[in-house]
Amino acid sequence: AMCLVRTKCLLSSLTEVTASSRHYVDRLFDPDPQKVLQGVIDMKNAVIGNNKQKANLIVLGAVPRLLYLLQQETSTTELKTECAVVLGSLAMGTENNVKSLLDCHIIPALLQGLLSPDLKFIEACLRCLRTIFTSPVTPEELLYTDATVIPHLMALLSRSRYTQEYICQIFSHCCKGPDHQTILFNHGAVQNIAHLLTSLSYKVRMQALKCFSVLAFENPQVSMTLVNVLVDGELLPQIFVKMLQRDKPIEMQLTSAKCLTYMCRAGAIRTDDNCIVLKTLPCLVRMCSKERLLEERVEGAETLAYLIEPDVELQRIASITDHLIAMLADYFKYPSSVSAITDIKRLDHDLKHAHELRQAAFKLYASLGANDEDIRKKVSLGEGRPPVLTASRQGVTST
Repeated sequence: AMCLVRTKCLLSSLTEVTASSRHYVDRLFDPDPQKVLQGVIDMKNAVIGNNKQKANLIVLGAVPRLLYLLQQETSTTELKTECAVVLGSLAMGTENNVKSLLDCHIIPALLQGLLSPDLKFIEACLRCLRTIFTSPVTPEELLYTDATVIPHLMALLSRSRYTQEYICQIFSHCCKGPDHQTILFNHGAVQNIAHLLTSLSYKVRMQALKCFSVLAFENPQVSMTLVNVLVDGELLPQIFVKMLQRDKPIEMQLTSAKCLTYMCRAGAIRTDDNCIVLKTLPCLVRMCSKERLLEERVEGAETLAYLIEPDVELQRIASITDHLIAMLADYFKYPSSVSAITDIKRLDHDLKHAHELRQAAFKLYASLGANDEDIRKKVSLGEGRPPVLTASRQGVTST
């Protein structure tokens, strides 16, 4: 009987949600524009943090209507902006939501919106585009389909700290491989983004830094250019070095270290340059400490492996820096950082992703011992020996 009551409650609550959702969608068709605007604003407040409501509104056809209102010439700028905000909120739900939005051709509609003279509306369109492009289900190619888009985005970089933050985030997510790097480079990405590294907004600095890491990766042309770029009288590598100091947030330290690593691997910075030996390498070793979060340790070890892979001297320096080899042994013993032990959700996440940690450690072991017998010995003996993996009935265990 209890089960029946529960089912009835569930069904009636579902019917209520659907009925209220239907009511929200119906108001978008009201002949009175003021009521339509109020309907969109109420919808915005109803969907924030409510994935069930988002899914219902999508199923009931809210998206095509919102996109129609967003593109309709008779719509006021306020209405268009509110529509863009609601669409952005729907995009923040599940990956299925994003797929539904893509199926309704949301990207061309939002890109068209960027031609508006109104800054608030432009920012709302960019925020929504950022949310959609950072979703794994969105093909990056959609940013490059129309050749006028990239130059227009470059021009919008000067408009506000929000346009800067969102556009840099879009670029860093949609720059996959040499073709994209070349398009962005040819449209002046380096010159347009470099001065954002001194922005007063941390988010802008951070997204600009991420752009440089994806632009420089395995790209000699970009990397050789970056070495000579001046920002406020300071060369870019010096700015990157400042950004990887210990007092900076971890994600900033890591991303700056990646920029310098990629420039070095692309041949733009020598492996014996002080900014690599005394700054980048020690910073990446710090990221391998068990104090750091799992993702930071994975990224730190993988980036360090990539940095030292071709260079014996860097391998030798890394092997004697800061107990690195002992820290790598901890990759097998402690999947969770010391600070995460009290957080049960975090602990669960880390145990599920522990294989990424082991993989990163093995990559770094391989790089450390790539070219030098002495280092190989140090890795295979001593405190830093990776645990021998022994097969048992229970599966693979560390000994």
